[in-house]
Amino acid sequence: MRWQNLHLRGIGAALGDIVAVDDLESGRTLLGATSQRAVSIARDSTGMDLAVRAGRNALASMAMTTASPLPMPDLHFHAAIWRGSRGIDFWSRAAYVRSRLGLPAGRGIASELNAMSNSLVGGIDISARVLAGSPDLDTVLLTGGETFGPPAFDHLTADHGIVYGDGGSALILGRHPGLARVLATSSYIDPTLEQLHRGNHRFAPAGTTELGIERIRERKRQYTDVVGAASVTRRNHDGVRAVIDETLRDAELSLDQLRWVLLPHYGRHLLHTHCLQPLGITADRTLCHAGDQWGHIGPNDQIIGLTHLLTRSAVAPGDHVVLLGIGIGMTWTAAILRIDTAPPGLSILAPPLRWPWRAPTDVPS
Repeated sequence: MRWQNLHLRGIGAALGDIVAVDDLESGRTLLGATSQRAVSIARDSTGMDLAVRAGRNALASMAMTTASPLPMPDLHFHAAIWRGSRGIDFWSRAAYVRSRLGLPAGRGIASELNAMSNSLVGGIDISARVLAGSPDLDTVLLTGGETFGPPAFDHLTADHGIVYGDGGSALILGRHPGLARVLATSSYIDPTLEQLHRGNHRFAPAGTTELGIERIRERKRQYTDVVGAASVTRRNHDGVRAVIDETLRDAELSLDQLRWVLLPHYGRHLLHTHCLQPLGITADRTLCHAGDQWGHIGPNDQIIGLTHLLTRSAVAPGDHVVLLGIGIGMTWTAAILRIDTAPPGLSILAPPLRWPWRAPTDVPS
């Protein structure tokens, strides 16, 4: 779908300590399998608190591109893929993040998205469609935060070919210009792949809570032993091409006109087979050499990557960037953005601010 009046108004990210995999006990045999050099580990933060840090940066970056009081986000969607990143059961993570950001009571809703690692890129598509059909809404806040860790979820060994990192991200979408314009989005689903992460496991009985070590490798193996890995690769190829082809067509662009292609932070082999090969591109157009220091941070990879580009002036006004999300289930979403501005100082860690916020007096024109 092509969008006429949708803008990225703010963005932010938060990472843990960057720890070399050689310094981690489970990382001694990892390098050959994934080429992972380091991983983001947040030892003293929850996923929600990382989302709050990223949200403060996103609100501060929005203040850099407007001289008006910042709008209250009408909608707030939060995402986390692992139970260990979700705090406690029977509780609202989205409301916690919103409260810690200092956003007061008002019209709107805070809720959660669960498209797994596609929750935030997919959330851009969902938000665009909600805004397009809701003239009374103006601003959407998307946040995500993940913390993994042993013994239940070892950062390095829990999954095949993927190292998982800790971090958070946030982005603000709205009708008024800011950092970038969202030109087009597209989503695609293939529910025949839901068993890839279920395997032969039975559902937990009612009244119980899933505990213990995540058995991702076992469940994947149970599925691929039956259908074959090539079947998974083929269906993923179809999903990637479906969303990329549609967004390029709607944005009236070709793949070679995209300055950057922001992908999930997979290991070397999985990145090649599930992303680069379907797209027909080389790794130098991606942030693989940053992702191999951060790890796969659930739905946050592409937002952290775009923040990285903006804060380091690696994009300029007029550049086109595509975000490709892939989530368990499986779903795929692509979002193409055109950069409008990259204000200096975007990398600052914003202190807690009081509502309503106003832009500082030295906002770049």
